[in-house]
Amino acid sequence: MLAKNLRLKLSAAAAAAVLAFSYANVFSAANVIKINGTAAEIPPGMGEIRERDGRTFVPVRFVSEFLKNDVWFDETTKAACVSSAASLIYIQNGNNILYVASKLTGETRAVQMDTAAYIDPDDNRTYLPIRFLAESLGYTVGWDEQTQTVSLDKL
Repeated sequence: MLAKNLRLKLSAAAAAAVLAFSYANVFSAANVIKINGTAAEIPPGMGEIRERDGRTFVPVRFVSEFLKNDVWFDETTKAACVSSAASLIYIQNGNNILYVASKLTGETRAVQMDTAAYIDPDDNRTYLPIRFLAESLGYTVGWDEQTQTVSLDKL
């Protein structure tokens, strides 16, 4: 009986390990970001693609400016602000809520992220998961596991 229980526990542990490994691979960081079909290269000094909490993080300024939006940083609140034609987005360091205010209606909505934005101490840039920023700016987000590519396409 003891041997049978031990085998069951080992089998359960092995199954959990396989699932954990599979889960980690599904959410590995991207090697490439394509925006409207064009590979977006992050220039030297503007940060880099990062993997954190099983998500692909990107520097807020790079993606926002690549999409032709204005970006500024509020030193007092440690928040990045992105202004697009349609909205104003507010992302605070250490927060897992992204605020999106419509310029048309004035309505603000809170977008719950499954991980928090952060400022990297090495390059002093604000990073957040690309999915949340892109979707807040009106893009659909895709993932190609084989090429490790994130794609953003305008809705």
